[in-house]
Formats: sequence, C-alpha cells, structure tokens
Amino acid sequence: MATDKNKIFNIASDLVFSIAGLMLMNGMLQVLINPMLNKWMGEDAFGNYQSIFAVVSIMGTTFGVAANYSRMVRAREKKDTNGDYNVFLTVISVLCIAVAAGTLVVYQSFSIIHFLLLTVLMIATVFRYYGDVNYRLKLNYKGFFVYYAIITAGYCLGLLVYKFVSPLWMLTFIAGEVAAILFVLFNGNIFKGKDLMKRSPEFPGTMKSVGVLSATNLLSAIAQQSDKIVLGLAMGGEEVTTFYVATLLGKVISLLTTPLNGVLIGYLTKYEGKFTKKMFAVFVVALLGIGIVALGGCYIASEIFVKIFYPDVFGEAEQYFLVANAGQIFYFISNCLMTVILRVATEKHQMYINIIYIVIYAATVIPLTMTYGIWGMATALLITNGLKFAITSVVGFMKTNKQ
Repeated sequence: MATDKNKIFNIASDLVFSIAGLMLMNGMLQVLINPMLNKWMGEDAFGNYQSIFAVVSIMGTTFGVAANYSRMVRAREKKDTNGDYNVFLTVISVLCIAVAAGTLVVYQSFSIIHFLLLTVLMIATVFRYYGDVNYRLKLNYKGFFVYYAIITAGYCLGLLVYKFVSPLWMLTFIAGEVAAILFVLFNGNIFKGKDLMKRSPEFPGTMKSVGVLSATNLLSAIAQQSDKIVLGLAMGGEEVTTFYVATLLGKVISLLTTPLNGVLIGYLTKYEGKFTKKMFAVFVVALLGIGIVALGGCYIASEIFVKIFYPDVFGEAEQYFLVANAGQIFYFISNCLMTVILRVATEKHQMYINIIYIVIYAATVIPLTMTYGIWGMATALLITNGLKFAITSVVGFMKTNKQ
C-alpha cells in the first residue's frame, strides 16, 4: 500500500513539475513577451511575426519532439545512443537553412540578417525541443522544470534586447533557446561522450522510428500552426492577431500536451503490466472531463485576460472565444490520447491517424477559411480536432487487450 502511495505521489509530483515548467514559459510568453511585442510592433507586424514563428514551431515540434519521443521509446529496449540522434539533428539543421530562406521569401521579409537569425532560431528550437529528453529519460522532472525556467529567463532577457538594443524579434527567442541548450550541454549528457556523432548498429532502426514520428508530428504540427499561416496568407496580419488572441488560453492549454505526454510516455513505457480496454476507457473519459472543465475555464478567463492584456483586440476577438477555444481543447485531448496508444500500438498507427486527420483538415479548414474567414477557421478546427479524438479513441479500443 505504501509503495502504491509513493508511486502515485511520484507521478503527481512529476506531473506538477512538468506542467509548472512549461506553464512558466508559456505564461511568461502570454502575459509579458507577446503583449509587449504586440504593443511595440503593432497588430499587422505582430501578426506577420506570428505567421513566421509558426514555421519555427512546426520545425521544433516535428523533428525535435520526434527525436525526443523516439528516444524515450527506444530507451526501454536500450537501443538509444547520443550519436544516432545527434546525426539526425545535424541533418535537420541543414534542412532548417532551406526552410528559413523559403519562409522569408514567401512572406517577403528576406534580408541577410533576417535569414541568419531565423536559421539560428530554427535550429536552436529543434535542439531545445529534443533537449528535455535528458531529464525525461531519468524521470528527473525537477531538472525539467529548471530547464524551462532557464528558457523563460532567456526570453525575458531577449525582450530587453529587442527594446533597448535591436528591434529584431528573433533575438528575443534565440536568447531563451540557446540558454536551454547550453544548460543541457553543461548539466546533461545527451550532447557529450565518445559517441557524440557516432552511428551505432541500431542507427537504421532509430532512423525508422524517428522518421515515422517526424512524419506523424509534421502533419499534426502543420494543422496546429496553420491558422497563423493560412490566415496570414489569405487575409493578413491583423486577422492572425485577432484569431491568436481569441484562441490564446486554449492554446496555452494545448501546450500542456508536451509536458503531460512526457510524463505519460515516461511511465507507460516502463509499465510492464497488461494494458486493458478498461484502462484505455478511463483515459478517454478522463480526458473528455478535463476538456470540458478546461473549455469552461478558458471561456471565462478569456473575458478577463484578453480585456486586460490585449484591449485593442478584445472587441473583435470576443465573439470567437467559445468555438475557437473548443477547437484547441480537442487538439489537446486528442494528442494526449495519441501518446497513450503508443503503449498498445506502433508509431505507424499514429501516422495513419494523422494522415486521415490532415485529409479532413485540408477538406474543411482551407475552404471554410477562404469562404468565411475567422469564423470558418474556428469552426473547421473544432470539427477536425473533434473527429481526431473520436478516431484515436476507436483505434485505441481496437488495439488494447480485453479485460
């Protein structure tokens, strides 16, 4: 009994540290960094920055998280090495150069300094998303919290650089991402050792695992960030700012996906018992309950938060609060469920779900946004993410063992 209580306490403690770390970082982004950038840049320029930063986020959540989750899964079988993952990240760093250049050309913002800074930011973001695996592997969530606290401090320092040294928004985020990488470099071991860039005999299997997860994450990341990209290209920076503010608290909740999934995958990969349909049903019902509570909280909090921190946008954004945040909440609970099914299915099942997801997304989000603007985007995201949760639930029940 005491052992069970200790396990519950440890899981709860890990979850608190994990959520607190990411909430600290994202809370600072929403309460200080982005409101100040919006004030200093203006709505249109702020919307353009959000559109470009969406591409940075896609690269980080696609490849950094894929390497992170792949290592967590393969560590269970002792098939992970520093070299295999560092080789992969090096290849992605080269890809970032081309993506940064293409992004700036599309948004008509290309200059040498913008290109260099965006490339550095993109590469650093990929490494930062991967870097917290150093603490997840050891279930060291206190270290995880410190890692994100350092990122937060770096962002705050970067904001001062933007205000008093150079009005280049990339510098704000480079400061935080680089600070995190340096912390892991000196405090951790994933960027150290004789095998730093050496491929192991497990390299082909590792690349298969990380490749499938990258494809899966890419589809999900594009869908998650495309509101900024599609609205930015179709309508303009002001519409991006309006939708960003309308979904602000829902996105904060959706960003809990990363720490919550980190705890889930850490414990689920170490769980040796049978995973039953009843256990999976508990996850489904619990996530739905969390989603309903979170949506109510987001709607009420948005009325207060947005009026205080984004008063110039509040009047236009208020009408979208309920539907837009509901789409973000379904994104959050469906991605949590996607991590749970890794315990009973393979990475390919995740990829198949996301292929179906992106097809539904393309068939709803793009045409509805082009036709109905922000209302079309909000409604389409709610439909798409709701269907993803339903499909993931069905796959999970099909793959789990009977009670």
